[in-house]
Amino acid sequence: MSVETFRRAFAADPGLVHLNNAGLSPASLPARDAAIRWAGRYAAEGVFCGGDYLRAVKAARESLARLFDADPGEIAFFPSTAGAVSQVAFGIGLRPGDEVVTWDQEYGSNLHPWREAAAEAGARLVVVPSGPDLATPAERILDALTPRTRAIGISWVQYRAGSVTELGPIVAEARRRRIWTVLDVIQGVGALPFSFRSLGVDAVCGGSHKWLAAPIGAGYLCLRADRIGELRPRAVGAHTYGTSEDIPKLDPSLRADARRFEPGSLPVLEIIALGASVDLLLEAGIAAVSAEALRLSELLAGGLRALGYRVAAPNGPVQRTPIVTFAPGEGSPMKSIDAVAAALTRRKVAFAIRDPGIRLSPHAHNGDGDIARALEALGR
Repeated sequence: MSVETFRRAFAADPGLVHLNNAGLSPASLPARDAAIRWAGRYAAEGVFCGGDYLRAVKAARESLARLFDADPGEIAFFPSTAGAVSQVAFGIGLRPGDEVVTWDQEYGSNLHPWREAAAEAGARLVVVPSGPDLATPAERILDALTPRTRAIGISWVQYRAGSVTELGPIVAEARRRRIWTVLDVIQGVGALPFSFRSLGVDAVCGGSHKWLAAPIGAGYLCLRADRIGELRPRAVGAHTYGTSEDIPKLDPSLRADARRFEPGSLPVLEIIALGASVDLLLEAGIAAVSAEALRLSELLAGGLRALGYRVAAPNGPVQRTPIVTFAPGEGSPMKSIDAVAAALTRRKVAFAIRDPGIRLSPHAHNGDGDIARALEALGR
């Protein structure tokens, strides 16, 4: 499959320019069709499609595992990224005096679970300051580690300006010290290659609706197999111990794999739709999708600089993620964030306001025309 075939798998309104894929991407046609098909089967068949929907969820789990380079038994589904992060933060058993290390620019779905879990346990949340231009150099995390560090809870790619943390040195040191490494990867997976197996991180959390181009409502936790037994389920139900058909016991055994963290009924439509979009990404090839998204972001960043805008460069001058955050500069046609936002709104270009400015985030389903339309809006 080519990138053009990937691009044709989207049918977004041509009057709209979807450059906020780091916020909410249009769902792919395979995801849309899967959700419609299964809603129809529920309506027509009810319980008679029960076995089929369980097999469809299993297939989605297997597809996500292939994308991550993980085992299907290492994946649990949640309604959101925050739910997956909360399972880990509250489940690892923080103790008084423990420390959790995080960045000072984390999104609330990653920050607040760790903050609350630390407060509940009497642990300390260590907030590491970012570098210049929101950079996130690994050595700052490494310098923050102490004998009390129990977990590192950070985003791989930050949501504000696309800062990328180099994970290799952090994971290596954390494994040496037996520190939990827990990543929020929602702003990277689907746009950048990622190997859970090769990296050796303990857990990754994320959701369906950004670079994976699926509907909102499917979160995931990918947990290293040898860590599953160390994590206490926070929500408990029939599926924690088996299936809905099992006779309840007063002394049940937990499931052996990550499905022990799925207490009951899952958001089936959302999960199956996610699986369909993941299959699209796998068929297209994540390397090709990533290369196109980065090409478009470089085209956008170069055009913004040519117009006099200041583009945040937390990873240096070369785009390492498709996130482009910019603000008015001395020579730019517009002199305020409000003016930029109004101009983009008039031209129906999707964006997000993210300190230090406006965030645009092209995906591989966008094209050069989308970039041109955004630059035209900002050049007046």
